[in-house]
Parts: sequence; structure tokens; C-alpha cells
Amino acid sequence: MGSLMRPNVVLYGTSRFNQTLLTNLLTNDLPMSLAIMDSAAGDEQIYEPALVAARGCVNLSISMAQMTDLVTADALIIGDVAVPDPGAEEDEVLAANIPPMRGLIREAMAQGFSGKIVVASQYDDILTYFAQKYSGIGVNNCIGIGTLAHTTLLRNTLAHTFNVPQTSLQAYVIGVARDHLVAWSRSTVGPAPILALMANEDVDFDASQLGEIEQSLNAATVSTNDILRAKAVTRVLRALFYDRPMVGVVTNLLVSDEERVLPLSTPVRLNGAGVSKLVAVTYTELEQRQLDEITEREREIIVAIENGGLEADQDDEDEPEH
Repeated sequence: MGSLMRPNVVLYGTSRFNQTLLTNLLTNDLPMSLAIMDSAAGDEQIYEPALVAARGCVNLSISMAQMTDLVTADALIIGDVAVPDPGAEEDEVLAANIPPMRGLIREAMAQGFSGKIVVASQYDDILTYFAQKYSGIGVNNCIGIGTLAHTTLLRNTLAHTFNVPQTSLQAYVIGVARDHLVAWSRSTVGPAPILALMANEDVDFDASQLGEIEQSLNAATVSTNDILRAKAVTRVLRALFYDRPMVGVVTNLLVSDEERVLPLSTPVRLNGAGVSKLVAVTYTELEQRQLDEITEREREIIVAIENGGLEADQDDEDEPEH
């Protein structure tokens, strides 16, 4: 599809996530026509402040969506589809999110949607997999925000630790948002591997600090933070539509086993053509083993969902009504 100066975008999610992303987009005044679709079909009055604020934007226009907006949509952003109950288990959250997402995508494809899908939910890995499966769009055009926020936090922390600009760093968090690892073997400050700096007496960085960084990234509040996820969406949109290509760690479907593609956040190229793999990245034996374990857990979750009835056709009342 290539880069667009003013894409048509449909945002589908809960009012909480939608409003967080709207605030970010309004602040950045990105050139786009954005149509809002509340997954709970709630009171549209809640979006009135954003609609009014958009009138003060030069480039961004906002409206409430109709299903026909999907006909011309260049992108569909899927946020949290349902609000989980406090303490809800993973299978309960997925059970609340997958069926209505399927209903939306089924309607979108019936309307002739042919754009890109960007998944920004708390379980973006699993929803990215099923969004691509339900829609049938190419794997290069179905993207989740993955560990993009985690990687940003990692690079900010390392830049502060070594007192260097972020542009001099390479560091990646790989896996999925709630189950990941830092690829320390691929992390550098300038030309120097970070692990090698730990042996340098002139550099104040040791294994304890490395562990503290990993622990901070494992906090559940990182993966569930609406603001961080909204910022990640904006970065993805810039890469897809505004000629700001990047190499980033987003959920992609470029890894597969003998039966299916598997969602993982790994370093990939993201630009107007979607997501693509540059080269095969090699990790240490330990890192690869950890990544393989994450991949296997992803496969088990997907197989359980496919065999457990979550994909069964829903009643008409579960279909989006917009």
C-alpha cells in the first residue's frame, strides 16, 4: 500500500483505551481521518471532548465510526476489546476479547476492508494471531505492539545508566509483552557489547544492575499501561504511513512451526509495506532456549483456544452494532 499522507483509520476498543490513544494522537496532531468505534457500544458523549479538541487540530480529524468506514480504512487499530474483571485469569480475559474481535473482523471483511491491522490490546500476541487468521490478510500487514514499550524503557534506562544518547544504543526485549527476556547478547553501547562492559573496571555496571533492569521490565504495570501502549501505537503508525521506517520489536507472524504461524516480538523492519524480516538474528544458547520456551507456551495457548470453543460462532447479540 505504501506510505500515505493522510490515512483513514478506524479505532476499535474500550472507552478507556480509546481515550488514552486519542489524547496521544491529538497531542501529536498526526495527519489522519480517525473514526472511533467503542467496543462496548457505550455512550458516545464520552468522546465529545476529543471531537471538540480535534477541531483545533490542523491535520487530525475525528468522527464516530460507522461500519461503512471500514470500506476505505487503511488501518484498523484494535485496543482492549473488553474490560477484564480485577484478578481475571488469562483464559477469562481472552474469552472476553476474542469472540467480539472475531465479529468485528468478520464484518470488516464483509465491508471490503483491505488495510493493515494494528493490535494494541494487553494480549496483543494472541489477538494478533487470531486477527490475521480471521481476516486472511497477509502476515506482513497484521502487527501487534508487542514489546515495543518494554524496549523503549530498556533503552531509556541504559542511556541514563551509561550517560549516552539513545541513538548510540542497540537493545531489544524479545518474546511477548507478558513473557519476555532481554537479548543482552545483541545489546551494545556504541561498538561495545554491554556484557563486555560489565568486565570493565572503568564502567559502573554490573550483574546486579542488569538484574534490576530485567525486574523492572517484568512489572505487570508495563504491559498493561495504556499510555505506553498508546505511544507504541503512534510509533507504529508513523512507520506505516508517515515515512518513518524503523527496526523495532513488534509482534509479528514471521515465525512458524509445521502447523501454524506463531506470534512473537522480535527485531523486524516496519515501513509502508508492513512488517518484514531483515536477517535471521542469532542469540546465545540460553537466550534461544528461553525464546523457544516462550514460543512453545504461545503455541499451547493458541491450540487450547482453537480446541476449546472460543472460536465458535457467536449469537447476533455478540456482533458489533455500529
